[in-house]
Amino acid sequence: MRIRGIVLALWLFLGAPGTDWLSFSAVAGDETLTNQSVILMQQLGFGDAVILEKIKTSKCDFDVSLDGLKQLKEAKVSDAVIQAMISTKSTAPGRDAKSAVTGDPNDPNAPHESGVWLYQEADGSKKMTKVEGESYRLWSGAGPFGGATRAVLSGIKAQLQVSSHRPVFYMYFGDAGQGIMGTMNPNDMPLAKLDLKEKTQERLLVIGSVAPFAGYNSGIKKESLRAVDAVNVCPGVYKVTPQMDLADGEYAFCNSVTGGMAVGKMFCFGIHLK
Repeated sequence: MRIRGIVLALWLFLGAPGTDWLSFSAVAGDETLTNQSVILMQQLGFGDAVILEKIKTSKCDFDVSLDGLKQLKEAKVSDAVIQAMISTKSTAPGRDAKSAVTGDPNDPNAPHESGVWLYQEADGSKKMTKVEGESYRLWSGAGPFGGATRAVLSGIKAQLQVSSHRPVFYMYFGDAGQGIMGTMNPNDMPLAKLDLKEKTQERLLVIGSVAPFAGYNSGIKKESLRAVDAVNVCPGVYKVTPQMDLADGEYAFCNSVTGGMAVGKMFCFGIHLK
């Protein structure tokens, strides 16, 4: 009986016949998690909550290239898990924001820090430039015939000036712990043309209005909005392009997730080619 017990213990430890022991070991202990680890956990029937906790508490080295993401999708790994895998590239311990980009920083298919990025091509070379968020202040004015609430940005021009009337952007959305991008999508980041006030050297955008008998309406004026095409190239990553050429002027992607621009950041750029 003692010998049979030892044999049974070894059988359980090393794996029953047909068990892929090397694959099983990939999700045990303090090892580094890979795409195959996640796929195996999925195949073993673990739910998203378990897999997400394992990713959160483990050292990870995921392949989140388009090929890697395609493999995960074919294995029926959920978008929530895939997004968590992508997020490890910018939330790994000891990494600052500037080291969050892995691979070629000018390749839009490589992981990037959450945010809005301008994509440009010139002479066969690619270039990715982060669109930094600008803080604004709110200003409200009212009279007998109504009034408006405006977001006010300092300076007559954004720091980022682009050389195309139809620029291409990529938006990288991380998890809720990654600032205002959170778990948003391009619908929460409308593109708007800003009004310029040269006298005070400011850029303005009406984000709410009040009219007699109509009450207060929040939201960006329709005439200020510019339509865009947003293509979901992989989980959490969108290619965003204006549907029509943009006239010279100043523009911003505006966080409207709460309907009232509550977060206080705009992702601004300008076009002045004439």
